[in-house]
Amino acid sequence: MQRAGSSGRAVAGAAWIFLSLAGVSAAITTVFLAMRAVMEIGGVCAEGGPYVPRQPCPDGVPLLMVGGIWGGMIFAFIYAWQVFKRGVPNFVWALWPALFLSLGWNFLEYGLDPPFGEGVAWGWLVCAVVFFVMGAGPLLGALPVFWRAATGQTPPLPPRQALRPPGTAAVARFRDARTSRAVGTSGSDLGPAEAGAAEPRGGQPDGGQPDGGQPDDVVSALERLHYLHRTGGLSDDEYEAAKARVLEAPS
Repeated sequence: MQRAGSSGRAVAGAAWIFLSLAGVSAAITTVFLAMRAVMEIGGVCAEGGPYVPRQPCPDGVPLLMVGGIWGGMIFAFIYAWQVFKRGVPNFVWALWPALFLSLGWNFLEYGLDPPFGEGVAWGWLVCAVVFFVMGAGPLLGALPVFWRAATGQTPPLPPRQALRPPGTAAVARFRDARTSRAVGTSGSDLGPAEAGAAEPRGGQPDGGQPDGGQPDDVVSALERLHYLHRTGGLSDDEYEAAKARVLEAPS
């Protein structure tokens, strides 16, 4: 049950990451194309208001522009939240360069070959330089990381054991000891650290309070069990059974 639940969360996380990254890509593409549509008519358009515009906007462009900007920010937030939450390789660093370099390309292309008149549109070329500088900054900052990865200088990943959540070893010992008790063995091989993760500080095997009554020990044991359950160290059934043993009165 625990493995199935973990697999379901992994699939849901992968779906969120894929859909949010696809949403960011679609939003940047929408803004890129809407910008080109406006630049084709001179770079300025207006609709509505108290004055009659000299140049109306192409159909749907204002809505696409606003939707692309806000949609891109929302999808970028979801994407960053998911990848940082799960600690997976990501393209968060590339979202800013992708937006500004693509828009800078529009300024460069239309600045060198404006749709109206002859010559060069210097105002658009200045905007192209500004956008290229804004987009290239994070990209240049990431080049050392790419270089270390390409040349094999990336530090090795920590051992798999180091990546396991805190308390995993204690949970494994606790399960082994519980199985041993079920078949009639003592389960006395638990070390002090492992026993502390499986039992309250009072030390009673059944999880109850000592005779003197120590509410703090019970609370600490419940908090420890809740942490192990929340981090995946205990399944739902194991968590409920361990909590019941902690809460039940001493025999």
